[in-house]
Amino acid sequence: MSKKIVLISFGVIIIISIIAVIIILTSQKSDNKGDVITKEETALKIGRALLEEYFPDYFINEDIPIEAEEENGIWRVNNYVEHFGTREDGTFWASGGGGLFVKFRKDNGRVLMIGIDD
Repeated sequence: MSKKIVLISFGVIIIISIIAVIIILTSQKSDNKGDVITKEETALKIGRALLEEYFPDYFINEDIPIEAEEENGIWRVNNYVEHFGTREDGTFWASGGGGLFVKFRKDNGRVLMIGIDD
């Protein structure tokens, strides 16, 4: 009979511990709401990599300035160029209005748009 009481008591302790862990885990809140791209430096690296992938001819010169700005959970990474177009062979060219840009979500990195402003 004493073994039954010990087993029941042990079982009750385990159940209470599990309930306490569940309550603690479900009540915790994150300040950054699960954002994965929280720093401007990271956004710049991701943005540059994407722009170089889609506009490789423009990024032959590695000193091209780009900037990142976050608004309402969306990062926009862009540069400034004056003129752009496509050559007969299909390659892209750009020189001095408009600009290349990429927009992606701060929370999961999903790319929303890649393009050229004019």
